[in-house]
Amino acid sequence: MAIRVVYNDNICDTIPVYILQVGIECKRIKLFYRESEKKWVTVGTDPVRKIYAKDCYDGPERRLIGFTTSQN
Repeated sequence: MAIRVVYNDNICDTIPVYILQVGIECKRIKLFYRESEKKWVTVGTDPVRKIYAKDCYDGPERRLIGFTTSQN
């Protein structure tokens, strides 16, 4: 899936959606088009969902509680 973006130098582009977060974090993307709302989102002004890397989570691991493997 692709998403339309505008870089800080006002160049328009279409990029794979999985690259969007990297572009936002590197402060290279100024706007992106949110298809679900049919509007342009301004990075730094409008709400943007943050995607955290797995190793950024600092809390306890809850997904494997009670999970055991048997070695038969």
